[in-house]
Amino acid sequence: MAYHRTTRTWTLLQHFLASFLLLSTLVVSAQNVPPSVMSAGIDLLDASHILHFLEVVDAFGHVSLRNPDNSSQFLMTFAIAPAQATSQSIVTYEVENATAVGLTFNSSVVGAATPTGFAERFIHSEIYKKFPDVLAVLHSHTQEILPFANQAGVPLVSQMHTAPSLGSCGAPIFDVRTLPRTILPDNQLHDLLVRNEALGDALANTFSNDSQVVLMRGHGMAVRAASVRDVVFSSFYIKLDATVQLQGILLGGGTAPNALNQREVTDTGTTALTLVGRAWSLWVDQVDQIGLYTNDLRNKAAPTPTGF
Repeated sequence: MAYHRTTRTWTLLQHFLASFLLLSTLVVSAQNVPPSVMSAGIDLLDASHILHFLEVVDAFGHVSLRNPDNSSQFLMTFAIAPAQATSQSIVTYEVENATAVGLTFNSSVVGAATPTGFAERFIHSEIYKKFPDVLAVLHSHTQEILPFANQAGVPLVSQMHTAPSLGSCGAPIFDVRTLPRTILPDNQLHDLLVRNEALGDALANTFSNDSQVVLMRGHGMAVRAASVRDVVFSSFYIKLDATVQLQGILLGGGTAPNALNQREVTDTGTTALTLVGRAWSLWVDQVDQIGLYTNDLRNKAAPTPTGF
């Protein structure tokens, strides 16, 4: 009996020490992190968890935001499932070439010592490079949009007032089969992944003025936005919009359903900005109720009224 009590006491002590060391690391790191970056990190973790909760991403996919303290950098987790992201997963990357500066919230890990990043981080870096006003980027493999990514003859368009980011003309499609061999040579992997700057640049150039979304044939989508909360809101309703459009096509016997026109897209886009906060507050509360997600920067405090 004494042995079991001693073992249990030692196990509890180990858990306490591990928690203390993590907390100590966070406290020390927080002293060296600007308040704006701390707030951005909180939103980035919430975004990763919410996107998984809403089934926009699964084990794969990633979201990022531009560093509010340095526009030539962006924050994104290293290669980890979004649901499992914590403060110690967040990396600061250079926009110029997607190289890691170091862990954002652990100054002892820098450069080459940073855990392996996503192979497709170039999606993010090249979109930030091409569009200085973009402050958040998402890449996902959301199943609902794939029929439209694989069927160029049926453009995915805004069907509902919460999905104006798709535009009225339809989301353009990035198809690696159409790329010249100077961008995707025969001796490189043709696995549809955006693994380098040249492919990332080609994807970034696929965006149209009418749409904040690029569909990726056989792969998924990339979404750009003015904040990480906006990119989560847009991505979720893009997913719903694809379901609504497909159902409309089936209901109409193959006839394309009515889409929002350009005026409606513009005006609902303005209205959607006022809806993001309400949705974000609900989603944060929902992920806080599930033990899978750990935002150790926010620690279940209420989200700030405005986000990054």
